[in-house]
Amino acid sequence: MTVHKVWDYRVLPGRPDRPGTDYDGRGINFSFAVPDGCEGALVLTRHADGKGRTASIPLCSSERVGNVNAVYLEGARPEEFGYYYEVDGKPVCDPYATEIKNHVCRVINSEFGRDDEALPLKPIGELMIYKLHVRGFTKKAKQLKHRGTFAGLAEMIPYISDLGFNAVELMPLYEFDSALKVQPFSAAKEEGDGTAKAVELRNYWGYAEKNYYFAPKASYAASDEPSEELRSMIRAFHKAGIEVIMEMYFPEGTDPFMALMAIRFWKTSYHIDGFHFIGAGVPTDAVMRDPLLTGTRLMIEYADMNRIYQGRVPGRRNVLMYNEGFEHTGRALLKGDEGCISEFAKQIRRNPVTHGFVHYMANVNGFTLFDAVSYDRKHNEANGENNRDGTPLNYSWNCGVEGPSRKKAVRLLRMKQVKNALLYTFLTQSVPLLYAGDESLNTQGGNNNAYASDDAVGWTDWNGGKEALDIREFVRSLTAFRRSHPILHMDKELRGTDYRSLGCPDMSFHDEKAWVCSFENVTRTLAVLYNGQYTREEGKPDDDYLYVAYNAFWDAHPFALPDLPQGYRWYPAINSAAAPGQEFAGPDAEPCADQKFCEASPRSVIVLRGVFDGSDQKSGPKSGPKSGPKSGPKSGPKSGPKSGKDRQKTAEIGARKGGKK
Repeated sequence: MTVHKVWDYRVLPGRPDRPGTDYDGRGINFSFAVPDGCEGALVLTRHADGKGRTASIPLCSSERVGNVNAVYLEGARPEEFGYYYEVDGKPVCDPYATEIKNHVCRVINSEFGRDDEALPLKPIGELMIYKLHVRGFTKKAKQLKHRGTFAGLAEMIPYISDLGFNAVELMPLYEFDSALKVQPFSAAKEEGDGTAKAVELRNYWGYAEKNYYFAPKASYAASDEPSEELRSMIRAFHKAGIEVIMEMYFPEGTDPFMALMAIRFWKTSYHIDGFHFIGAGVPTDAVMRDPLLTGTRLMIEYADMNRIYQGRVPGRRNVLMYNEGFEHTGRALLKGDEGCISEFAKQIRRNPVTHGFVHYMANVNGFTLFDAVSYDRKHNEANGENNRDGTPLNYSWNCGVEGPSRKKAVRLLRMKQVKNALLYTFLTQSVPLLYAGDESLNTQGGNNNAYASDDAVGWTDWNGGKEALDIREFVRSLTAFRRSHPILHMDKELRGTDYRSLGCPDMSFHDEKAWVCSFENVTRTLAVLYNGQYTREEGKPDDDYLYVAYNAFWDAHPFALPDLPQGYRWYPAINSAAAPGQEFAGPDAEPCADQKFCEASPRSVIVLRGVFDGSDQKSGPKSGPKSGPKSGPKSGPKSGPKSGKDRQKTAEIGARKGGKK
């Protein structure tokens, strides 16, 4: 390359092995892959927004290594200019650009200091995740100064922390193509000439085919410095003890080298604590084996962990799998479907030694939690596809009325169903995830595919009224309850046996008879006993005995209580059927009047605590009628208000009444 000057800079040969830009204090290296057979040029502008005098540096094919041209601008400083490339005369953004504004790239020279290191990896069992959309989460929060931005999200950190969450998952926050063109099914009639008119929609969620993975999304910044604003937000989360997990979408055909480079970039340059990878282009094997990502939270849809670990047990679990199956099973059980109890029992104990699972009852794709108890059918007409988009499998039940209702009985039932869903999620051995706004009864009006709704439909709604405040307080109490009971989030899977001879298994199943339960198709009830003494194995103080009774039936159901060791008694802890604000028993609660049975109201969840209070109980710890429970749950009399043909008849009557969908 001939050495020459552009403005005040000397143009020298660069290093082609460093994609994007690299500032070393003396100058900037530019490296760009020019498509085969094309001509390229590096264009400089005097201002980062593209204004001002430009200079063009040819990228000659004779000076390429492979398809890569590299130049070094000696004396150049990042803040002095913007840049982009031209390919056959057409402007193109640098795919490795670290900041883009108005289609002009900037070289960013700002790194985290030592005081801004990523948080130490929390044990999987301690994690509670709050998932949100950076823009939509704060866009309708009128009390904020910078709505819809990184700065606005930073203002909401005290709220998230107060709810009890110690991790946030952020939907795509890098630059992505926001343009969408959808051919609506109904547009031809409106045009009158037999043609369909394309509707301009915005890609709101950020799952795009064209992405600039190294640059924060400029439109999410309140300032002219999106990179620094994002870094400040991450620092604020870390200061509050909250992990930052970044969702990254890699569609089919994504360059695996670029994908891995982007992941490494966000880890080292922004101290992102974890990543959730989605899409057909995720380089899963490379990510899982990258030593730079050891100790980084890695969330994936699926991976063959046996193949990856080859029989070894990792020193620390850092991998989580999203478990959509829990949402399907939990929602089906919530509305009273049959055939769910057996799968639900398996799901709530899943906690393998190699990785963890993420459990949720609502997520970005599908109904919000409140819509799942308010709508039987999707209502996506506003998407311009004649309601043909979005999944038809919502496993939802409207509680008797489609959409908004002023009927007191319907509203009370919906509130109870929301609480039940939250209890399903937070009382499992897996990592609970709450989609932002579900604690405030956020609704999308029955739209289960708000991918293009960068408007009031897609933005988090904070106007749920008194009922929303009640649910919000319920979530605060529930996260605190989970945090205070380590038996609910052990570091390894519970076995269902008494392998330490403590008197009863670490986890066991019950119903209307202690130590006996049914997993028949018509069963809609299940009780789980957790032995808190098993927390000692993980170096923690003994926890309480916890008895969780799930009644998804539309009638009240009795549950038998196992005998506790001498000096212990059952105390109420949680009842989803209690009046708002009274679901959680206070510290002065009296012991249960009946120490042998408890009755769960229709469609409710009850939690009892077995606490040592010095009472004179003659019965010692009992593990079963004779030899104790086996490693798995037993079959026995059918659970529910009736059994056999009578129970089946009751189920059919309930279904006809609309209790089961």
